Amino acid sequence: MLSLAREVNLLSYIPPVLHEIKEIVEIANVEKKPIEGTWQAIEDSLNNQFIVTANEEGVSRYERMLKMNVPATDTLETRRFRLLTRFQEQAPYTKTVLKQLLDTLLGEDHYTLNRDTANKTLSVKIELTVKGQFDAVFLLLERITPQNMILTVELRYNQHSKLAQYTHAQLSIYTHKSLREDVI
Repeated sequence: MLSLAREVNLLSYIPPVLHEIKEIVEIANVEKKPIEGTWQAIEDSLNNQFIVTANEEGVSRYERMLKMNVPATDTLETRRFRLLTRFQEQAPYTKTVLKQLLDTLLGEDHYTLNRDTANKTLSVKIELTVKGQFDAVFLLLERITPQNMILTVELRYNQHSKLAQYTHAQLSIYTHKSLREDVI
């Protein structure tokens, strides 16, 4: 994040001979806090112009503008992700552009994308490492996928090939559900 907020030393702006006057020193100390607050407000307003650096107030403003209903349990990072997905929506999409969009949002190799134009289906499987962003990705794909296509979005669970590198003793501390659905 851009950081302009700084420690303000008002005494450095006045001649050294005045540093010995108690009233001047006290005025400088009293004025220090409002000036630092002004610097912080300037920094916040600059950071809130961009989703990735926006604070709680900035993210809330974007959500109100887009009329988004946000669960109270969402973290600031999840809310930023939802906003980024909304700003990425610009139809029409080609498969290449859709892949680039998913690479940007989820990261390369964190999903699989299968499109069958003959059967008019689009299937996306999202890695467990980004499962907290599942709803946002589903809503994005639902909004941009042509209405004549069947959309399927799922989590890509742990496969046997991934778990095969561990011994049974190492895996015995997990439940079946954990082995399938948790990042190991």
